[in-house]
Amino acid sequence: MRFKFFFVGKIPSKANYKKISHRRINGEIKPFIVNNPAVLKSQKEALWQLHIQKLSYGLSNFPIENPVKISLTFYLSGRVKQRDIDNAEKFVGDVLEKGGVLKKDSLIYRKDTVEKRLGIKGFPEIVHIEIEELSDEERLDHEKGKPQLPEEFYQFLKKLKLEFPDEG
Repeated sequence: MRFKFFFVGKIPSKANYKKISHRRINGEIKPFIVNNPAVLKSQKEALWQLHIQKLSYGLSNFPIENPVKISLTFYLSGRVKQRDIDNAEKFVGDVLEKGGVLKKDSLIYRKDTVEKRLGIKGFPEIVHIEIEELSDEERLDHEKGKPQLPEEFYQFLKKLKLEFPDEG
């Protein structure tokens, strides 16, 4: 089955998940780590939006317990050209798991596309997520299939004076 989800809102950088705060203990200032409130707010909003969309597919379809392939498109305003989308990908995986869309985010076996598109107006960020369960054949190929490495890889191993282990 194929599912499409959207998230409208600010996606925090994974690097900003925690922040250091300080408190006074016995007259001495001690640092401690807390969850970043902005991250918690974004997660809460994303979970709510996912839940609304899960209802339209039927809650009995979730959580997905089989391996999936996903495609992500991040629509950003022109002001965030420097946005690092690999951190945003991690946020999406975490939210899909916390929101009960996926049993675990490690079920993402393949990312077909990850795109960043600039110039959206009226919203800070929009994420379009497409999720499709892998067929049994695709799953077995990912889990038990022999890797199809390019010839250049073997040439590279020779330069490193390494040999590919024989699994025979």
